[in-house]
Order: sequence, then structure tokens, then C-alpha cells
Amino acid sequence: GISTSLILIEYEKLTGALTIRTDHEKRPVLTSTKPALNGYQRGECFYCFSFININVDGESNLAPHVDHFFPRSLQKRGFNPQSLDGIWNLVLACKRCNGPSEKWDRIPTLRLLTRLAKRNEFLVTSHHPLRELLMHDTGTTRNVRVAFLQEQHSKALAAHIHTWEAKEVHEPSF
Repeated sequence: GISTSLILIEYEKLTGALTIRTDHEKRPVLTSTKPALNGYQRGECFYCFSFININVDGESNLAPHVDHFFPRSLQKRGFNPQSLDGIWNLVLACKRCNGPSEKWDRIPTLRLLTRLAKRNEFLVTSHHPLRELLMHDTGTTRNVRVAFLQEQHSKALAAHIHTWEAKEVHEPSF
């Protein structure tokens, strides 16, 4: 009598057993990351460069979403949910870009992955307070961080083949 949306089946590698969990861990609230993410994006959607405002909440078209570059739906395909919630994987997106007819749970293209790598490098080299966390999650050198993102992209495409490309509303500013 439990809704299938409340059931999570997990595979235990050590025993080979399948277990059913009905006590889903709640998704973490990521709204507190908006100011840090906006420091790089300067009030623009990561994908299309349309104007967003981190001080607007709710249903306004200006209210940004904290988007998982690699969608959280990948956790069903073996990705670590804590890793997907890392700052390295979070961007601010407008309501349109993060909507079901656009990115939603699709994998961004390599062009957008390059933009994410550039953003992460900006945060590391600017000695942003999130620098150490980014380096811990993705690597201590630029080459290691780029390889990490490329590996995540390859794994994501193997698990979830649908890609997505942004339709830019304004000229790229970052």
C-alpha cells in the first residue's frame, strides 16, 4: 500500500542483496548557495544569460533555481547524491532553462561543461571561501579538476544519454 514514489530500491555490493527503503533522505535545501553562486554569475542564468535576481523568491520569472548541472536523477544510476549536491555541480538557472521542456534532468553539452570548468576555476583561483571545498571534491590541480568533470560527463552520458544545449537569450558574459 506504499506509493511507488516513496520506495527506493538499493543494491548492497557486499551482500548482493536488494533492499527496499521507504525513509528517503530529504533533498538538502540549497538556497543558501545562491549568493556564492551569484558572485560569479552576476545576476544571470548560467545557461542562457537571462536576468535573474537572488533576492526574489517564489513564482517570479526572475527567481533563480539552484540547478544541479549533472541532474540528481543520476543518483538512481549510481552517482553519489552527496557528490551531486556539491558546489562544483551547482549553478543558478532561470525558471525556463531549468524547466521540464528544457534542461530538467538532461545532461548539458560539452560546451556547457567547459563553462562549468571555467566557473569552478574562477572560484578556486579567486581564493573564494568555497575554494578548499571545490578542491577537496574535484582535485587539487587544474588538470585533475578538468579530468574529474570530463569523467563525470562521460559517466553521466553513459547512464543517461539525453543531452541538452542552452538557447542563449543574451550574449555570454562569463
